[in-house]
Amino acid sequence: MAVHQFAGEIPGAAARRFRGLRRRVPGLGYAEPVAEYRFTDYFEKEVLRKRPYLKKEWCIRVVEQPLRAEPQEHNRHRFWAEIEELEGRYLRVITLQDKVTIHNAFPDRRFKP
Repeated sequence: MAVHQFAGEIPGAAARRFRGLRRRVPGLGYAEPVAEYRFTDYFEKEVLRKRPYLKKEWCIRVVEQPLRAEPQEHNRHRFWAEIEELEGRYLRVITLQDKVTIHNAFPDRRFKP
């Protein structure tokens, strides 16, 4: 399954936000790289085609700051968060097992926080 690197695909400030970021590791005195998010071919070719209003930045925000997260069957994980730009609706994002490869995303009408 092919994946796409986020930072290399979006020009400007959005890409710079994710390229080369580092996080300080408490007690170790050095910084470790922060995960670069990737997207499956399915996400790039099907999800964005069916839901052109979705933005990759929203999906990343959901994974980084979820209201709820839980494992899903087939070694996947699901995350939910409210997206103000979607008129306050909740976006569900599905990742692969690594939690950095985004596979699917959609507004979840049935989600209750």
